[in-house]
Formats: sequence, structure tokens, C-alpha cells
Amino acid sequence: MAQYSFVMEVIHKKGFDPFKVLTSLKKLKLLCLSVWQFCVRSRIIESMYYFRRSLLMALNRLKKDCRSRAESGFILMFMLVLLVLGAATYFGTYAKNYSFSHRQSEMQKTLQELNSVKQQLLNYAVFQPELFQSDLVSNTVTNASIANIPSPGYFPCPDMDGDGALSGAESPCSNPRVIGNDATGFDYGFLPVEFKTRNFFLKGVSPKSFYYVVADRFVNASGDYNNTTTHRYAPLNPSMTPSVGVDSGNPPALPANTLPWLQVNGSGNYVVLIISPGAPQTFPDGTSQDRTQAGDAKTVVGQYLDMRFDASGNKIDNGNASGTRFFFSGQQTSPTVNDIVVGITFDEWRAAMAARIKVQKSALCNLSPSVAHWFNDYNAVSNPAGSNWRDQFIGGQAVCP
Repeated sequence: MAQYSFVMEVIHKKGFDPFKVLTSLKKLKLLCLSVWQFCVRSRIIESMYYFRRSLLMALNRLKKDCRSRAESGFILMFMLVLLVLGAATYFGTYAKNYSFSHRQSEMQKTLQELNSVKQQLLNYAVFQPELFQSDLVSNTVTNASIANIPSPGYFPCPDMDGDGALSGAESPCSNPRVIGNDATGFDYGFLPVEFKTRNFFLKGVSPKSFYYVVADRFVNASGDYNNTTTHRYAPLNPSMTPSVGVDSGNPPALPANTLPWLQVNGSGNYVVLIISPGAPQTFPDGTSQDRTQAGDAKTVVGQYLDMRFDASGNKIDNGNASGTRFFFSGQQTSPTVNDIVVGITFDEWRAAMAARIKVQKSALCNLSPSVAHWFNDYNAVSNPAGSNWRDQFIGGQAVCP
């Protein structure tokens, strides 16, 4: 009551008409409520325009209702305060929306690039027989022996020096899987983007733009298996059933149906991973990423891929730079992981290869099972490139009934 009396005393001293002041404030309250509801229903820019316009119109009406200039000045000042508050709200909301929209746009662009690379790598694997049906020797194209033409399904080795091509010691590559050792069963480096001798190039991709991880048994050049004629793991097919001639000795044979064990955010059986590094950052422990440092892809991996820290700044592990089979995409598992990972799962690989086999099914099944060909059964001596697709099942049906 004391506060009410004080307000009424001020109104009387200033010569305001209490009834008109209260009436004006009620009108203003209703006006603000209606404008706010309009803002909620409409787009924010248009809402602010009409908010300003409505307030100015109300100001003119209220000026006519007020008895003195003092009342007009009071209402004008009140309206200006509302305009300032409305503008602050608008620009604050607009800035947040713009920042969010920008991040979303960048994320969409990155995902599009990663998925484009993914599809191109699948094409590379699907067309292995065509890509390797001839060799370039001393600038002369020489047809490869049918016995050495690989089956569909193989991927390139990683690029270690960052020039985008594979040369010298970069191919062959391998890191045979050892049961219980999470740092085995895959190889990694920069994504190779050009294969000049095969006339195959990844479109729209520059060297060192992405990191690339590939399961060991799926590379098209590996010197670690007993299959020394072709330097590839074989037979490579959906059954993942190792041949004694391939897996005996060192490395030891893996059980049949042993899938690749690369994981992203704790799940999946990935054959290939493509990683887009986030912007260089300084981690909570003071470590800063510096991509000007020299070294091969494994040496500088920590300058590109992110470590994991929790929200309190405590280090969890080296994350994507740890050299183990566990990888992380986005900030779901840690606020310091800005890397975005897209992969090819074993199921996706199997579906892509099956689609290619189905297209050629009639011609392939007409081949003699005894000839040396990637479609037929593996034999270390007579058919080292054989992957035994003839005996596989696609969609629950035998390839060659």
C-alpha cells in the first residue's frame, strides 16, 4: 500500500491524470502481449518490423490521450525502453541462430564431402578387376595374367607422405590382426587421392584433407600373408573364411567369419573409415595442434586428429590419435573431439560387392570352375587370386545354383 501511495503522489505532483495514465498502461500491456504472441507465430525479422511499427502507432494514439507534454514524455520514454529491450532480444536471438545455422551448414558440407569420398572408394573396390587387368611397365600397357587379377573388394593402402599418391614403401602396407591387441588389424594414414597408373582419381579431394583407416585384410597390396604371388589376402568374400595357404604361420589364422573390428563411437564392424579433422585447437592440458610440423601421417597424427577430454578438462585418452581400433566422431563422447568420421561397414561392403556380382552372374557362372579366375575358389598355386564368389550366397540364394 505504501508503494502504491507513493506512486499516486508522484502522479499528482507531476500533474498527470491518474485515470488516463492507468488506462494508457493497460493499453500498453495488451499491446505488448499481442505483439509478443505475433512474434512467436511469425518469423523474427518480420516480427521486429511490425513490433516497431505497432509501437510507433500506439505512441501516436497515446499522445492524443494524454493531457500534458509531461505525460507524452513519460510514455515516449517508456516506449523507447521497450524498443531497446526488443532490439537487444532480437539481435541476441539472431546472433545465436546465425551461429547455429553456420555450424549446421559447415557440418552438412563436411558430411557431403565425406560421403562423396566413401562412394568413390566403394567404386574403387567394386572395379578392382578392371583397374588391375593391365599394368603400366616402362610406359607400356601390359595385360595382366588372369590368375593375378584381383577380385572385387580391395581398397588402397594409406598415403603416408601426404602427396596424395602411393609410391615406394607406401605400398604394400599391412598390420595383421593379433587377437587381444587393439592396435592391430588395420592401417592408417592420409587418404590417397590419385592412382595414376590405374587412371583413377578421387574427384574434388586434395592431399592431406582426410585421414584414412582400412582393415588389414582388405588392402590390395600386403606382403604379410603367405599369398606372396599376388600380395593380397585371399580368398576375400563375405564368408571371411581364411585359406590355410593364406593364414597359416605368421600371422596366425583367424577363425572363419571374423569380421573387421574397427569401431566408431563404440559400435560397428568397419572396413574403411574416412576422417575429416576439425580445426586445430589447444586442448585443456595446453597441447596445441600444429599442422606445419614435418613427418609422415603416423608421426603427425596428433596434429590432425583429436584427443579426448571430459567436460572438466580431465584427459580421457588420445582419442582418434591413439593408434587403436577405436575412433570417435563429433562431440558425443567428448567436448574436445571435432573430427567427423564416415565409414564403410562390412554390411555396406558386402552389399556393394554383391550388386556387382549379380550384374555379371550369368557370365561368371558359365566360367569353368577349374580355370584361374577371381570368381573361382582359391588355390595358392593354381588360382592365388581366387576369392570363391561362386560358392557365396546373395540375398539367401546361391550365386551359381
